[in-house]
Formats: sequence, C-alpha cells, structure tokens
Amino acid sequence: MNCELIKENGTKDIIEVDSRLSTERLILLPLYPHQLALAVDDYSKMQSDLGLKVVKTSLDEELEYAMKIRLQKVLLDVDNYLWLTNWAIIHKEDKQIVGFIMIKGCPNENGEVIVGYGIDENYRRKGYATEALRGLTQWIFKDSKALFVIADTEKTNIASHKVLQNVGAQKYKEADELVWWRVQRQK
Repeated sequence: MNCELIKENGTKDIIEVDSRLSTERLILLPLYPHQLALAVDDYSKMQSDLGLKVVKTSLDEELEYAMKIRLQKVLLDVDNYLWLTNWAIIHKEDKQIVGFIMIKGCPNENGEVIVGYGIDENYRRKGYATEALRGLTQWIFKDSKALFVIADTEKTNIASHKVLQNVGAQKYKEADELVWWRVQRQK
C-alpha cells in the first residue's frame, strides 16, 4: 500500500499506484495532488474523472479549505503522500463519494496519528463513518510506529462521539468545546 516514487531531474513525483482500501460497502481512495486541486477547481470533473456519479458540483467552504491544505502538505512531502492526503469515501453500490477522511501526518514521536472525517448528510446515521474510520485505522496500525489514532470532536457532536466509540476510541482529554478521542493499537 505504499506509494512509489520516481526521481526526474532531482524532483520526486508520485506514480499512481492503487492504494485504495476496501471495506464491506466502501472504497477509501487516497486523492493524488491533481485530484485535490481538481476538487477545489471543478469538483464535478473530479468525480467524473474518477468514474463516479456526480452528485455535488462544489465543495462547501470548510472542505475546500481542507483540500487546499492537504494539497500543500502532499506537495511538500511526497514521500509520505498517503499520510497527508484526503481520502474519498466512495459508496461501492452507488458509485459516488459519500464523504472524506484524512490522516493529518505520519505517526509523531508518541506514536500518534491524527484523523478527521465527514459524511454527506444523506449518508449519515448508516454506519459509513464508522466503517471508513475502522478501515483506515486498520491500515494506520500496519505501521509499527503508529500506537494511537487520535480524533477531536465538538462536545455537541454526539453522532461523531458514537462513531469514535464504535471503533473503540476512549475519551482522553477535554476542553471548553472539544473532546479528544484515542484508539490504542492492540498488542
């Protein structure tokens, strides 16, 4: 599942290899830099280029910002592309994007990997976020340096709390508006 790199004139480029993850109902597809850029510029085209049903013509402001940040991160560190990009959550049967999940970097010095996710409103409360997070967490823990998967949620986002509880996360820190959750690698 590692991405392969080539060097041309001292620069590194990502060779597109199939790094997708598959769960019972979903495909988690890591977006390449050109797909991240296209998601911002022409979301409809990005979906059709992936052979998917076009259901939305643009991203909301928050997701557009996240795509831009992920693109910057990927371009600065192509060696760790899979740890920095947004992954499209694709419904296998419907052949459409139902959300996104991201890893915010390689395991840190404490073995922590931070994730974030969101599911389109029409697909919420059907277990897709849990299924996607469980699949990505299993992939993350294949790296021996990864000891914890971390996520934060707003205190009022009870649905997201349930997603995290369903994948075995425990609350470990709270602030005024946020709760931090952690899934520990099984020994």
